[in-house]
Amino acid sequence: MEIVDRTVETERVHAGSAADLASAAWALGGVCLLFAAAVVRLSARGLETLRGGLEPWEWGGLLLLTLVFVVGEGWGALQRRWVPRLVDRARALRGREDVVLRVLAPLYGMSLIAAPPERLLRAWAGSGAVVTAILVVREFPDPWRGIVDRAVAAALVWGMGAILIKGRHALA
Repeated sequence: MEIVDRTVETERVHAGSAADLASAAWALGGVCLLFAAAVVRLSARGLETLRGGLEPWEWGGLLLLTLVFVVGEGWGALQRRWVPRLVDRARALRGREDVVLRVLAPLYGMSLIAAPPERLLRAWAGSGAVVTAILVVREFPDPWRGIVDRAVAAALVWGMGAILIKGRHALA
């Protein structure tokens, strides 16, 4: 009888670990899916712009803006600040029993729910700033809208790479 009890206990621990791993993976994977969807949309618009042809100074603008976005947003904002917080929150889901947080893990990871008030405010303000930037860039004339879209897509690809590289620690 004692052996059966230990087996049941071991299975319970492994089941919890699998749920923990799934929650952390969903937090990181859900954000990656969000980024990937944006990259696909933005890249399509950017590719259309490139096919239309650019003047030499527009190519220079594309290269400069891509460098600024990848370094400033991809590396500086995402890789150095945002992704470590995302990974920490994904790791924090492990061991939590709250099913709602597990289902909404990407939102939890992005600090859009169940975070301290100051962090919630910053996360929602950041999301609002992104939406505002999208609305402003949509009004840019061609080819500048496509140029900005390509630069943003490059920064998001960098951010996804950072999530995948740093996220393995949350899943270990």
